[in-house]
Amino acid sequence: MPPRINSPEHEQWLDGVVSLTEAAALRRVSVETLRNLVRDGRLHAVNLSERKRGMTRREALTNVRPLPAAGARPF
Repeated sequence: MPPRINSPEHEQWLDGVVSLTEAAALRRVSVETLRNLVRDGRLHAVNLSERKRGMTRREALTNVRPLPAAGARPF
């Protein structure tokens, strides 16, 4: 359970890195949908190892960025 909102503990909790499985659960989407959003540049994931990716809770709970324009550089 997350700490109380607007507390320092809550900010630390938001900045914690979780697996894509947990991030998908926070967004209430499938892991595949989450991966598609990352692939499209609409969300940002971090590499935890060569094979494993994760995401901060803050990123998982943020609004999805719009799709980049054709020919534009990804985020």
